[in-house]
Amino acid sequence: MKWEKLGMVYKPAGDSEWWKTHCMAPTAILLDENVVRVFIGGWDSNKISRIGFVDVDANNPLNVLSVSKEPVVDLGIPGTFDDNGVFPGHVSKFNDKYYLYYTGFQLQTKIPFTNFGGVAVAEENNPDQVKKFGHVPVLDRSNNGTCVRSGQTVLLENGIYKTWYSGGKDWENVGGKLRQTYDIYYTESSTPHEFPQSETLCFARDKSVEHGLGRPNVIRVGDEYKMFYTRRILNMKYTIGYAVSQDGINWKRKDDEIGIEHSQDGWDSEMVYFPCVLKVNEDYYMYYNGNNFGESGFGAARLLTWN
Repeated sequence: MKWEKLGMVYKPAGDSEWWKTHCMAPTAILLDENVVRVFIGGWDSNKISRIGFVDVDANNPLNVLSVSKEPVVDLGIPGTFDDNGVFPGHVSKFNDKYYLYYTGFQLQTKIPFTNFGGVAVAEENNPDQVKKFGHVPVLDRSNNGTCVRSGQTVLLENGIYKTWYSGGKDWENVGGKLRQTYDIYYTESSTPHEFPQSETLCFARDKSVEHGLGRPNVIRVGDEYKMFYTRRILNMKYTIGYAVSQDGINWKRKDDEIGIEHSQDGWDSEMVYFPCVLKVNEDYYMYYNGNNFGESGFGAARLLTWN
């Protein structure tokens, strides 16, 4: 692939108590022919994330139209899976509703935290009013996902809600800190808000170079599924991976064909990660994070060619 980097789209002003820094995990959907809504995770001064949004011009992502004044998805009540942070994973429109799938953080004692997937819903005619589906994960623990089962993409095909996500149960000590490890799994459901424990491994991280494969963003192009995901490298340099599949279950990794890398300097010189690819009219755009987990904001790139 070849991508044209367009530059940074938005960096938070830091003048809000709930949103001091970061635009973590940009997650985009086309609201209408003129507006793309990009959900993000904004950090407060305690590094706790809540979900807000940035609306941009559908045909010029660098033209910011509006920014949410308040979080649309806040922390869960104490004791719930998302009581210590939330950030977006994927947003889909099913019938007349928007389903915003998100990752929730909960602190633990023997491990630093757990991550499980929730969903919040908004009516098509009132997209600013986003309401959590409930207080429990829609993507809960499984045998391979005892510590993390989140970052899901959900697509509706022939009445089946297909979801791809990151799942993991192990931790590794890296530089004196425990780090999650996770791979990419698939499961499916007849509803958009409850997914089973049964799962299929799509592909695993390369343990010689990677800690984990995060937040798979899956799109359908013709008769092929294309997946964009975050590769957490052993040296903690995050980059973007790419894989293709005919059936959504058996995947071929083509990381060397992604066509977008770190810049020589600037806001995305150390990291490029959390990709979200969206088709707008005849163009494909990628919204992504740069250095320090999105502290520098989020940027956009336009696809020039698939191959």
